[in-house]
Amino acid sequence: MPSSKDGRGVSARPVVEDLWAGWKAQALVAAVDLDIFRHLASGKRSVGEIAAAAHATPRGIRGLLDTLVAMRYLGKRGDRYNLRPLADIFLVPGRPSYIGSAVALTRSLWSDWARLADVVRSGRSLGSAGIETVHAQLAEGLFELNHRTACWAVEALPASRLRSIRRILDLAADTGAWSLAFAKTLREVHVTAIDFPATLRITRRQASRRGLARHYKFLPGDFRKMVFSPEAFDLVILGHSLHALGPSDAGELIRKTATALKPDGLLLAAGFFPNDVRTGPLLPLLFGLNMLLHTPEGDAFTLRQYRNWMREAGLQGARTLSGVAVSPLILARKK
Repeated sequence: MPSSKDGRGVSARPVVEDLWAGWKAQALVAAVDLDIFRHLASGKRSVGEIAAAAHATPRGIRGLLDTLVAMRYLGKRGDRYNLRPLADIFLVPGRPSYIGSAVALTRSLWSDWARLADVVRSGRSLGSAGIETVHAQLAEGLFELNHRTACWAVEALPASRLRSIRRILDLAADTGAWSLAFAKTLREVHVTAIDFPATLRITRRQASRRGLARHYKFLPGDFRKMVFSPEAFDLVILGHSLHALGPSDAGELIRKTATALKPDGLLLAAGFFPNDVRTGPLLPLLFGLNMLLHTPEGDAFTLRQYRNWMREAGLQGARTLSGVAVSPLILARKK
């Protein structure tokens, strides 16, 4: 039986793989920076063709391509490379499901994660620029992922329920990724988008780019301090916003938004949800550490916490929508 003290018979490979996991992320970021996936989608298959198109050395391109094969983003036959489905769907610019902004976010947060031990030790976040700046950075970096999830959520709702939605409150609107999916589908809908001024400028730009700005009223400000009109909205959207707050503020924000809902109105919230004992899944727990790094009190809250806040706010029937989302959504109805 392997000894837990001297390690005989126990491989250190899992530890080394975790320590070197960041190298995988950097390889993927480098591939996007060099347009590797676009070059492959355009028909370039050999090291020489891709190196010439990327203005890079054959030696470097060969090493990067082979690594991407091992990571299952590319296939290889002889000296020819091809896209595998994940890369073809998510990493080719111009594809409907392209998530290049998430790559940019990974790059921008890299140096912050190198300071995690300092933050754990001191208890002080790196958010010296303020929650407004951090919120805008995360919102823009997650736009494609969030919008893809929102479009799926619209498709998941029954047609009869969609037809009842006329007024939407998009609270902490981010880039508009969530409400834009509803505005595109529901031509008579009116969206009130509230967020910090820096982020709301992105919301306005995204809505205008899609010809949907006429559906929107943009209200800049701190959503934590605003008072909402009672029973004014059929749907309130809380995108990836509650995890930037502390538990008491998150619960209070749900209570306020529930007040703004009409009877039988819906609250749609997004988050990264660890299990109740916080032993997994890994992605939500890592996102919780990201909140530790960048916010004074934020965290990845459990589904039980969300459901308790919703029940206390007079909402019922809370259920999760998972589908193709990287993180699930939670939907509840006002009594």
